[in-house]
Amino acid sequence: MKQAYKGKVIFKDTVIDGGYVVIENGKIIYVGVEKPEFDALTDVGEDYIAPGFIDIHNHASFTNTPESDADEMAEFHMSKGTTTMLMTLYRDFYHDRMVQTLYKIKDVMKRKKNVYGAHLEGPYLGAKYGTGAGGKQIYPDKKDYQQYLDTGIVRQITCAPEVEGVYDFIKDATAQGVVIALGHSEASYAQVEKAYRLGARIETHIFDATGTTRDPNSFGGTLDVSFNDACMLMDDMYYEVICDSEWVHVRKEMLALLIKTVGIDRVVCITDCYFGGEDDGRDINVIDGALSGSKLTMDKVAINLFKAGYTMPQIAKFTATNPAKAIKAFDRGEIAVGMKADLIRLGDGAVFKEIINSLLEFTDKTGSQRGK
Repeated sequence: MKQAYKGKVIFKDTVIDGGYVVIENGKIIYVGVEKPEFDALTDVGEDYIAPGFIDIHNHASFTNTPESDADEMAEFHMSKGTTTMLMTLYRDFYHDRMVQTLYKIKDVMKRKKNVYGAHLEGPYLGAKYGTGAGGKQIYPDKKDYQQYLDTGIVRQITCAPEVEGVYDFIKDATAQGVVIALGHSEASYAQVEKAYRLGARIETHIFDATGTTRDPNSFGGTLDVSFNDACMLMDDMYYEVICDSEWVHVRKEMLALLIKTVGIDRVVCITDCYFGGEDDGRDINVIDGALSGSKLTMDKVAINLFKAGYTMPQIAKFTATNPAKAIKAFDRGEIAVGMKADLIRLGDGAVFKEIINSLLEFTDKTGSQRGK
């Protein structure tokens, strides 16, 4: 059956007004302005048809983690438009707990098709910005991390270049197809460059939980190369950004600087959604007075970007196209012939979820409801 959708189609760097998208057997087979052949048509009017959200860094729903109820977590984020996600395990998991939870995620992947795999945020992170379980520095041990890799579902791992033994770990992980991210670090330029040469290609939530290694030869009043600076100097890395409504994790001006420095095709918006914060009506997560991830969902990320003045094609890049490329999920993330038919409907900042011919309703930025 050929299902067609008509509306404002976000196609690469432009919007096709009155455009059509036709899908068959879960794949996009046509995008354009000429009226195609189809068996059924859904006209979304003046709303936008966009690629489904892809969240590569997500620890929880509002009520569950991958450990407690991965099914509920997947369903919750699916309901907010996330058609692809990496369930992210935090740096403080003890080894056995990490392995057990990875197998829980592997099991849920059989039932929840928006779960693409796992992202390990640690445990090999810098002591100042992210120690491991029990507050201790954890160093790579092949017999441990090989068990993570052997699950076959780890897509991304965040580590800090300055941790002893991490370079051999990067070699082994990238050899098995895992994308290495650098984060929770104050590594020097030389350390970042070496990790990059070994295959690191993402920076985890840039400008957040990072620092600078001071050069002992530097003079007062001069600026050393920070970990973030070093990462931005690498030619083809991707950079995670947490875009909360208050611009706490990353200042709005810093996002503009990042885009100006590395280009719009390298910025990846994430939720870093984390369980356990205060119910205070904010989308940042505050635990015991400290910032700890967010209460974001990807629809809120898109709305925050929309309010900040970014265009619909730019938002689609930040929330779908770029994250897909960052984790090498090359079959999704944009509306183009041959891509997976993961479509969402966006209207004036309102966010809807639509996969193939299923339409669900969500609340827009004004609190009103819109639907079929």
